[in-house]
Amino acid sequence: MKHNLSPQKIINDWPSQFDGHLHYCIGLSGGVDSVVLLDLLIKAQQVKSFQLSAIHVNHNISPNAQLWQQFCIELCQKYFINLISSSVCVQKIGGEGLENSARKLRYQEYAETNADVIILAHHQDDQIETMLSQIMRGSNLHNSAGMLPVNQRGQQYFWRPLLDVSKLAINDYAMQNQLQHIEDESNNDNQYLRNFLRNQIIPQLEKFDPKVKTKLCKTISELQNITALSDELAQLDYTTCATEIQALHRQEFINLSPLRQQNLLAYYIQQQNIALPSQKRIIEFIRQVQSFKNGRKPTLILDQSHTLIATFKLINIIKNKESLD
Repeated sequence: MKHNLSPQKIINDWPSQFDGHLHYCIGLSGGVDSVVLLDLLIKAQQVKSFQLSAIHVNHNISPNAQLWQQFCIELCQKYFINLISSSVCVQKIGGEGLENSARKLRYQEYAETNADVIILAHHQDDQIETMLSQIMRGSNLHNSAGMLPVNQRGQQYFWRPLLDVSKLAINDYAMQNQLQHIEDESNNDNQYLRNFLRNQIIPQLEKFDPKVKTKLCKTISELQNITALSDELAQLDYTTCATEIQALHRQEFINLSPLRQQNLLAYYIQQQNIALPSQKRIIEFIRQVQSFKNGRKPTLILDQSHTLIATFKLINIIKNKESLD
């Protein structure tokens, strides 16, 4: 699938819901994807007026991390772009990969900015890798459906304007415009699932079927339509089951069919910007909610900060510290 990658494409695809939002901040790693996106946005400013800054998150994992940070500093100085340079310490958490731990810290840094819109350089190949990696992890349908061009976390929008652009088109743009960028040596390490898919599996699939990426993108689009439909149903069920304190009425919840219970619970958790636990754990929690009597409270740990807990009347998310009191 070919795309005419240009500043005009960025302008043409500018989401209408951003009207009134003045501050845009690009996540700048220094890799070719974000460097190309920054160049496109700089050129788009010549036509469309908007405030642009950048943020670089140094994960301190690679021995070259300081060089990457310095590259981003000098690049933004060249463009006269304000750069937030942030340093974090990534620690692998049990049951969670290093990549996901780094991603969580990165989003925490994004939330600290005063930008209305965070612009990320995810592209079509990233989308395919995300779907395949989530499927291989046995993830839920929402995660397997990949990334949306626009989504919201708290008060911030996240925009991925290159999500329908191939990696090949990005590399071609970088070469044509003689853009310098850094190379992350970990991209060649196939012990990471995403790299294994990118470097080994997807090239083999393309040998078998040269149109496989186009077909996988169509599947992703269908999955996103299905998840959007399930979210609409969940919103209706939430209206029926929700309380004034953002909890769920237990009896109203039990009255739903099993599939709608699972769908509503997943939607309810995601509305709190909390990562979903496995489907198996959700189903077991629902079983306990249905069967317990007034006494012991069914409990599901969601992350380090939140627990899903059920009383005889309500199901709600509380802080872990409170649940342990």
